[in-house]
Amino acid sequence: MTLFLLLIIGILLLVSPITLLIGLYKIFFQKEDKAFGIQLLIYSTIILIIGFGICVSINKSGF
Repeated sequence: MTLFLLLIIGILLLVSPITLLIGLYKIFFQKEDKAFGIQLLIYSTIILIIGFGICVSINKSGF
């Protein structure tokens, strides 16, 4: 079960920076789609915070 959770978290942590970069691109270079870029930034930041928090808690618990 722990390996499955780590796999899901790992995939999310790999995808989240990509969406963060896409969101930054949409905000700075595509002015007509700025609201969607802001949503991407918010969601990817939330995923990064949750993912790193879960990784730290799993590593500290000894699994």
